[in-house]
Amino acid sequence: MGKADEAIEHLRRAVATDRGEDPSWAGAIRLRVQLQPAGGPGAKVMPPTYAPDRSGDPPIYIEEKRRIGGEEKQCVSLDSVASQANRGEAALVDEIALDNIHVPTIWVDQGEFGTHSALEFSHRAYDAWVEDAVLDGERFGDTEQWAQLASSKRHDLTALLRHSPVSIVLGSWASRVKNPQGAARLPRILTSEIIAVGAEKGARPKSKRDIHDVSKGITIYKASEDSPERIVLDPRTAARTGKGKEALFAEDGRPSSAGYGSVTPSLADHGGITMEYALQIATISLPAIRECRFPPSGERDDARDVAGRLMLVALGLRLLALQVERGYDLRSGSLLIPEEEPSFELIDRLGKTVETWSVVDTDTAALLEDAKRQGADHGLDWVDGDIKLEASDVQLELLKRSLVKSADNGE
Repeated sequence: MGKADEAIEHLRRAVATDRGEDPSWAGAIRLRVQLQPAGGPGAKVMPPTYAPDRSGDPPIYIEEKRRIGGEEKQCVSLDSVASQANRGEAALVDEIALDNIHVPTIWVDQGEFGTHSALEFSHRAYDAWVEDAVLDGERFGDTEQWAQLASSKRHDLTALLRHSPVSIVLGSWASRVKNPQGAARLPRILTSEIIAVGAEKGARPKSKRDIHDVSKGITIYKASEDSPERIVLDPRTAARTGKGKEALFAEDGRPSSAGYGSVTPSLADHGGITMEYALQIATISLPAIRECRFPPSGERDDARDVAGRLMLVALGLRLLALQVERGYDLRSGSLLIPEEEPSFELIDRLGKTVETWSVVDTDTAALLEDAKRQGADHGLDWVDGDIKLEASDVQLELLKRSLVKSADNGE
């Protein structure tokens, strides 16, 4: 038996519900990867910043203490669960575009704004850009197909598996369905995050040197709409405010607000961190997977359910493997490198590792294809699963007006 066959057999047993398969031993699939900055230990990394609780305060990092290895460690979020999900979706969209893989999704043609997958929208299959788009001249949210998707529950995920399986694996919520009891609300099956362990805040200078060193004493104004310039120096040719006064560029009219002149060196609001190490923690919940059912006509079919669950597990493994394959370049100043060979662990109900597969040596793409073939044998075919919609006239007008308004506001 080859590695892929061996892995698929272990996974098939892990997602089964037949007592003869004894599924209770399988609790989760786990991926824990210890990482260091590309510059090595002691190199600084830049965590993401978030809006503060109080308006006017500087941006903040997400900090907390965690118990790791029996010790309390100061930790900082480097990539949240939501951000990790978005990275996996973006990688999957690329794989689909390159024709390396086919996973069904919902597509929305937004004309001059491009064609986008539901994987690119915040609420996946249940996003407003999907719901208000048009299918054969009808608002998608008013179709029977939408009703089937929006009422999905774990005991019947047939429609969602066929058209948007990522919405099952990464979680989704049909939040605008009027009947909350009937609305799909699917918790994440796959979660992943990256944290800095043993984090210490640093300091970072900010400054800018202009070779012309334009004087701060000069006042600049916003150019009028009919001017070819962005700024003007003569208040008589400036744009006017609502009260008829000349409009300063930005709030203070200083040259630096338009990018001219030097900026006096000072400390930035956030100066990055150093850390003992970074840690990716990812899990696929096998109890959640075993709740998933795909009844062909309201009837229980164990073999079909197992085949559908295998498709979801294999898809989850592929999403995690894509992160490892593409590397951990989270943002500017946050390039991380694994310290060890990343491995999938199959965890039993008591937290013991019963099987391990190297991520690099496990062909997750082939594993997914094998699971897809088994699913097709049980009537769970992804071949014609894509739904293709067109943006409504109102959606396109919203996008066009937003562009104009953003330009006016300097957003």
